[in-house]
Amino acid sequence: NLETAKAKNAALKEAGAHVPANFVEFGDKIKEVYEKLVDSGALIPAPEPETPKIPMDYTWAKRLGLVRKPANFVSSISDDRGDE
Repeated sequence: NLETAKAKNAALKEAGAHVPANFVEFGDKIKEVYEKLVDSGALIPAPEPETPKIPMDYTWAKRLGLVRKPANFVSSISDDRGDE
């Protein structure tokens, strides 16, 4: 059957895609492909951006526009027991 995951993975692999053996190995496969691209020179890693400074006072930061207003929402989700 062409709709199974095995068939789709086999077709992807045959087409040249890097396909892990299972989902647990997905991250390992990404790391493997990334390292091969870096080693071959096809990919040049960009430097990590500078970590933004977190202000100590929320009111001050909000006034300066460094942080956004927190979300205000009300949830009316309740369970089937009737205790709201």
